[in-house]
Amino acid sequence: MRKRGIAAVTALAAFLTWAVPIGAPAADDDRQEQVALSLLNGQSCAQRYAGDAGSGANTVAQTTSTPQGSPTPAASPSPFSTPGLPGVPAGVGNGTYTVNPPQRPRPGASPAVTPPPIPTATPSPTVSTEPIFLIRGGETPPPIPPAGQATPAPTPEPTGVPTLAPGFVAVISDKWSGNRERGQPSDAIGNVHIYYGDEEIVGDKAHFDGDRTITITGHPFLINHEHNSVLTGDVIVFDTVAQTAKLTNGKGASDEGVQRGLVHFQASDLHTDPDGTAHGLNPYVTTCENPRGGYHITGKDMEVYPGDKIVIHKAVLWLGLAAVFYLPLLIIPLRSVENQRSRARWFPEVGYDSYEGAWIKIQIPFGKDQYYYGYYIVNYFTKLGLGLGYVGFYSSKKGRRSVSVNVYTINNQTGGGRQSNVAVQEQENFSQHLRGNFQFAYQSNYGPLVSIPPNETISGAIVHQTAQTSQNYSVSHSSVGGQSSSNSFTFSDTRQFNQNLNQTTTYNISESNASFGGFSSFNNQSEFDYLMQYTTAGADYQMEFDKIYSLQATGINKIPEFQVRPSDFFQHFFIPLSAQLTVGEYSEPAGEGEPRSLATWRGDANLVAGPLDAKVLGSDFEGTVTVDQYAYGTGDLKAAIEQDLSLTTPIGSHMVNTLTYNEANYNGPALVPFQYLDQQPTMNTKNAQDLLRIFNDDVYAVSLGWSTNFDGMAQPLSYQITAKPSPRSVVLLSGSFIPGPGMGFETTNLQLSTPFGRDASLQFVTNINWRPSLGLGQFFSDKIIYYTRTIGNCYQLMVMYNESQQAINVGLNLLAFPTQTAVFQIGSPQPVVPTTFNF
Repeated sequence: MRKRGIAAVTALAAFLTWAVPIGAPAADDDRQEQVALSLLNGQSCAQRYAGDAGSGANTVAQTTSTPQGSPTPAASPSPFSTPGLPGVPAGVGNGTYTVNPPQRPRPGASPAVTPPPIPTATPSPTVSTEPIFLIRGGETPPPIPPAGQATPAPTPEPTGVPTLAPGFVAVISDKWSGNRERGQPSDAIGNVHIYYGDEEIVGDKAHFDGDRTITITGHPFLINHEHNSVLTGDVIVFDTVAQTAKLTNGKGASDEGVQRGLVHFQASDLHTDPDGTAHGLNPYVTTCENPRGGYHITGKDMEVYPGDKIVIHKAVLWLGLAAVFYLPLLIIPLRSVENQRSRARWFPEVGYDSYEGAWIKIQIPFGKDQYYYGYYIVNYFTKLGLGLGYVGFYSSKKGRRSVSVNVYTINNQTGGGRQSNVAVQEQENFSQHLRGNFQFAYQSNYGPLVSIPPNETISGAIVHQTAQTSQNYSVSHSSVGGQSSSNSFTFSDTRQFNQNLNQTTTYNISESNASFGGFSSFNNQSEFDYLMQYTTAGADYQMEFDKIYSLQATGINKIPEFQVRPSDFFQHFFIPLSAQLTVGEYSEPAGEGEPRSLATWRGDANLVAGPLDAKVLGSDFEGTVTVDQYAYGTGDLKAAIEQDLSLTTPIGSHMVNTLTYNEANYNGPALVPFQYLDQQPTMNTKNAQDLLRIFNDDVYAVSLGWSTNFDGMAQPLSYQITAKPSPRSVVLLSGSFIPGPGMGFETTNLQLSTPFGRDASLQFVTNINWRPSLGLGQFFSDKIIYYTRTIGNCYQLMVMYNESQQAINVGLNLLAFPTQTAVFQIGSPQPVVPTTFNF
């Protein structure tokens, strides 16, 4: 330790002898700054011996020891030394380093590097461990790229640049003035940068009070090292021991947690913690660049957790100058959640419908971290009453258990009585190889105008899994009121003997009963299945034994079945071929009291030729033929042949014609010998279709299609016309035409999307009845009108009218949070007309 201290003193002496005359243009500014900053990252032992270097007016670095009569308390950390380093007694090494470059009259002078004479705070465990490079930026806040826009390429990590040691505070400025003695005030002037923790404070002037506080003035701002959050204020007061900053009339902006734009916030009394957490009074939050034209949120106080959430107490939502909602607690998430159902909507929902009346739905979030969080549900309906719910998510920090609970209950005042929904799910990791999953669900509230008996489901599974084996034990129970119920237990064992051989054994036992309208039924069934698979380079082999024992004759027994699938069946034939051979003995289970059912052997030879792709006179041809030949121990034979052919022909550069043909031919007895195996249609089928497409880039597209079943009956002709009269408008017509006397055009669907004023669009959907005189309704029926308008590039107003449902939906979509939607009616309004089309 002593050798390291001597080395530090030697380096300091060498630095002191490097004198540069005033105005000397040949000075190496970068080298001077790096040498000066290297003192900041020195060991604590070097600081201890720095006091022996001497003092004087011409010294560039000096220390001031603590007076003998006033020892430093043991609890006070040493300045510029990381607490906890061995060999540094409390109160030893307290000193001040000040590095002043030679004064030069020209602009762009080499910056002064000034570690302030302050005690060092204990490092926070949440402070980032990434290196902090001591490189000064500009005097104004750098622009933050809004979320959703292309971000500039990341700057490569600098080399040969000093970094800030953990727990240290560094100050860089153009010059330093004031008393250098310990406990005396001093000032840093000109492009002042203060580095600490996860933050950096910038201003024109910084005044140190000689104790622990630095006051930064002259357009000060605070920015994190990731440069995605910035705070500004009239004055910033920095506590060097607690490493907290307090801003007067603080304002901030960040792109964390938003999907478009920035989130802006301000408070009359805003201060930050070492980890970047901000606290403020009388907050103001918005994601609108023009708050007067959009929305904003005010409240009593606010906490901003970077990358996590914004918490506002006694929050009021404003739309323009109108106060719309009040919430005692509002949490705005600033982090992505994979399952959107697990996060609360921080916009209340209000609306009206004829069944529930006027209603308001509120979700109140809770929870501090990712291990326990959720929200409470408070719904009030003027006709149904008050509904309360709880949605919670819990997981252990060791990852052994996770639980989700979802409860909702309402006393239906319209006569439904108490209705409740409960869903509980638990995941247990007992050990590295043993885990379990348990679920319970109960539902009696199915929503408006739905009356079904309550149902409940209970299930559980325990799985033991290793690299070569796995065992699964599962049990389940379900019931619907007193009408039906079922229970089952399943065990499966899977073993991988080697790379080529594996087997699975499964046993299941179940029972079910039902009672409807005086009719009752009961069934008890068990099934044993054994499956072995063997894989080689030339073929895959499979053997399965499946036996069913049941009170009712259902299913098929395999006692056993063998399959062979060659992997290189005539690999070099001009048509791709694949084959599968299945042979086994089969029987149909006999129900209780029923005579013995059929049991015999069966064989199935399957051959697939294709798909064959070929060029035919400039057209693209594709064809596939599938052949199955069946043979049974009863002497029955039957077969099936299926053909799928298509021919695609381009006609010029704006037309494409596609002709397809499908045919299926069956031979032999269709419904015998087995009732549940190899059932075939009793008639052969064939069909041909032709589709003509005419298009011109994305200006218009026309599709005309017709088909025939070769049965002498006319088939409808389908049509679809899509056009874009302008870059922002779309018209779509689709329907069919049936030829023949008394026939004609069927209902045509019309969809229209067009601009409707500045930053607004209108979509219209309707059905056109060409023969309203036949009682098919009005000429225009089932109308849907959808209107959307973007306000202040901040949020979208959405209104939808549905004639058939007699409903009007109004929604508010925040562009910064597309997953957060305020809805003023049942369901979220969505666009009803596609804005692009591809053919």
